[in-house]
Amino acid sequence: MIRYMGKKAKHEGKQAIIALKSDDEVQTEAAYYARKCGITPEEAAKMIREAYAPKPTIVSRGR
Repeated sequence: MIRYMGKKAKHEGKQAIIALKSDDEVQTEAAYYARKCGITPEEAAKMIREAYAPKPTIVSRGR
């Protein structure tokens, strides 16, 4: 039995909505990770900010 399959719908690229953390939350999390990993709170805060930074996306426009 052969079934007819329809074409896939064309979807526009979706952008993720990222909730940025407040500075107090970042400092609290940084202090925790600094104690756990043996680094300074400033280094931990920098790593957290880099992890939550919006990343550029590449969207292809058809072929």
